Amino acid sequence: MKFVGVTACPTGVAHTYMAAEALEMAAQELGHELKVETQGSMGIENELTPEEIAAADAVIFAVDTSVVRADRFAGKPILNRGVSEVIKHPREAILAAVELVEKGGGGSEQTATVKPGESGQPRTTSRDTEKEEKEKRKVLFGWLKRK
Repeated sequence: MKFVGVTACPTGVAHTYMAAEALEMAAQELGHELKVETQGSMGIENELTPEEIAAADAVIFAVDTSVVRADRFAGKPILNRGVSEVIKHPREAILAAVELVEKGGGGSEQTATVKPGESGQPRTTSRDTEKEEKEKRKVLFGWLKRK
């Protein structure tokens, strides 16, 4: 399947890019195509074209803030996940997007379809536990070492 995604967090620094990389790696491992647009402190990078969006079976939002120009995804099935959740469980996000497509758009509280003129809705996240924070730091430092 073909997917497009957007990652964004309130500060738009490391977690935005970590989530993008995690999704890309998981999609590749699972045999799917994915292009991710990052909306970070540097603005929009790797911007999705209208053609890429049109060709996608679904959209994955890994965001903790609003998606800029979310109306571009109008009519597409959208899977919403928090950034931390995607960093920790990227395969599950890809598999959930596959399931969303196979079910014809889904309809659970984790999914949404953006209508023309709407913006993406921020996903509220619970406070991470100490163990989760340690795992995020481990992933972050591993990501920074590769760059």
